[in-house]
Amino acid sequence: MPHDSASPALPMDTDLSAPPERVPGLVETLLCILGYFALQFGFGGLFGTLSQLISRQFPQSVPGAPDRLIVVVILTLVCSAAITIAVLVRRWGARATEGGLSGLGFTPPDGRHIAFATVLGFAAPILGGLLTSWLAGGHDVSQAVSDIADKAHVGMRAALVPAAVVVGPLVEEVLFRGAFLATLRARMGDGGAIAVSAAVFGLVHLPDLDWLWYAVPNLVLVGLFCAWLRVRSRSLWPAFVTHAVNNAMATVGWFMR
Repeated sequence: MPHDSASPALPMDTDLSAPPERVPGLVETLLCILGYFALQFGFGGLFGTLSQLISRQFPQSVPGAPDRLIVVVILTLVCSAAITIAVLVRRWGARATEGGLSGLGFTPPDGRHIAFATVLGFAAPILGGLLTSWLAGGHDVSQAVSDIADKAHVGMRAALVPAAVVVGPLVEEVLFRGAFLATLRARMGDGGAIAVSAAVFGLVHLPDLDWLWYAVPNLVLVGLFCAWLRVRSRSLWPAFVTHAVNNAMATVGWFMR
């Protein structure tokens, strides 16, 4: 009896000629990183100019310059982060929710990875602080955001905390441990990708550190922890937790000076 060797019918909307979804390449990802900092520059100039205009029109009704600067920083960070994350998620498409080699990492985390990430978040500023003190040889090291917070009233410092602890870490994790790390892993494997992404993460913060090179290894250490967690957990969220806890530890100093 003859066998029916015909292949199963394919759905009518199946397009066999459609190419597989392309993951953004290294150049495109680097342009996204540059675009994020360009957005910060643009929004910072816009909101800074508006702040000055309002203060001139209503000098008795607006807070002092340090407090206004915090408002400018918050608005700049939120707007830049929102646009950057939206672009990346849209560009990655379905791969944004994948945790594998080419995924962005928006996948549910494992509880043990979150717990370990929290421990690393507390350990990073301690180990990084010791490393920076050794390299700095007694010189003071401070980031621009901390200098801004020190000059503002305590209420405005509190208002800056969510931006520093949540918004900043989220967009930087999506950029560096999501997009950038994914493109590097496809080219040089996990070890090289972790090292390179951490080094770049540290170097891009040099302007905020007043170009003090001996403060960079501290941020490289944070980058190493976060990148390793992203690879190990197959999720972006443990890396975000480490970054957020690290930043939260730094903000404690704003209220103790």
